[in-house]
Amino acid sequence: MTSKVEELHSTTAIASLRECLDAKRREMLDLYEHDVEAGKQSTDDNSDDFADRANNSFHRELMFSLSDNERQMLIYIEDAYQRIDKGSYGRCENCSEPIGLPRLKALPWARYCIACQELEEKGILNG
Repeated sequence: MTSKVEELHSTTAIASLRECLDAKRREMLDLYEHDVEAGKQSTDDNSDDFADRANNSFHRELMFSLSDNERQMLIYIEDAYQRIDKGSYGRCENCSEPIGLPRLKALPWARYCIACQELEEKGILNG
């Protein structure tokens, strides 16, 4: 019988999770390129209509915020690649307990086990 850590660190499991990370990374880069193009297309048209200018400004701000979220996701993904390379992938960065394989399959960039993630979301994580 293999332990959860052995199961997680099997070559097959790591390869599968890396493929998930690769797919999400490609998706984020595609979204980023789309947002950049949309931002270029939504420039002010020097319209005298205040509502049109406000709508264009809102659209540009939305595109920039989406880009910020996408950049943050790319940071999480790159961090997961580094943890794989260092051999610390699959361990909670706070309590060092194994992160469950179902959680990693759902969120392959997860840094915390579920219990520590809940603490992080409440702003009371010790680490």
